[in-house]
Amino acid sequence: MPRRPFHGFTLVELLVVIAIIGVLIALLLPAVQAARESARRAQCSNNVKQVSLAMQSYESQHGRFPPGHLETGTDGPSYRHQFSFAAFLLPYIEQQNVYNRIDWTLASSDAANKAAGATRIDTLLCPSDPIAEGFAADGYASTNYLANQGIKCECRLNCPTDNACTGVFGHNTFMRATAITDGLSSTFCLSETLKGDGDPSTLDDNYIFDTSKSFTADDIDACQNAVPNSSIRGCRWIDGKTYYNMFNASRAPNDPRVDCLAPNNACSNFAARSAHPGGVNASMMDGSVHFLPDSIDVSIMQALGTKAGGETVAANAY
Repeated sequence: MPRRPFHGFTLVELLVVIAIIGVLIALLLPAVQAARESARRAQCSNNVKQVSLAMQSYESQHGRFPPGHLETGTDGPSYRHQFSFAAFLLPYIEQQNVYNRIDWTLASSDAANKAAGATRIDTLLCPSDPIAEGFAADGYASTNYLANQGIKCECRLNCPTDNACTGVFGHNTFMRATAITDGLSSTFCLSETLKGDGDPSTLDDNYIFDTSKSFTADDIDACQNAVPNSSIRGCRWIDGKTYYNMFNASRAPNDPRVDCLAPNNACSNFAARSAHPGGVNASMMDGSVHFLPDSIDVSIMQALGTKAGGETVAANAY
């Protein structure tokens, strides 16, 4: 019987096929990842939009915007930076039940408020952040969206009234729209942050907490001499401390310098940060949302950070 010819791949042909498949995967994978990130960025932009519209609804009902953080009681520092702006907005982002569980006569960190503060709120989370829930060891739920405190550190004693703050959100501010003389469309409302993971050795979500009182967070370069020692930013949406809910507009997004908190919990210099390639989502006080590139001119960033600085910013400047 004649031997039938063997039909199959030679070793060389097999290696060529494997190489071709590898090249195709290498070409397609970045495209798939880019498409996924585009969808995540769009969802993040929508979240910023929803929270910003909630700001508008709150102002329409109360005649003022919510404060960056509310002081409750008189029992020293533990009461000075309590409930955050996000806590005030809960009824306007379909979280009335969570809002009803808050006891506003107590501190946000009180055990009676932990059940509310531990509630995950997807509208406050950016899907691009690699840290899914932040440093959740204490059981609280986190946020990716911070309010505009302006271009200064805004310590409590240096910002006793709403007119003293360069930004819209600060200590007990309850800002009226008429106080934003630069215009609602030219003043920051919200931007993004990268949630902390509790590990100060990480590069993007850590910061320096310096209590030496030798400098303030406004001097960001002096702060670089210290070693990053904290990484819990954005880790409690309910809490009003500045490292949980405030960003600073003095620097461009994703500034390579490490963020700073000094000389106390009230003085922070946290740049807007995100995992989106090239920039961050941010909203204005009129509810409009924009993608700010990392390359934005710092003077434009600072102009958008002030509520009454008198600057003029062109609509296409960013």
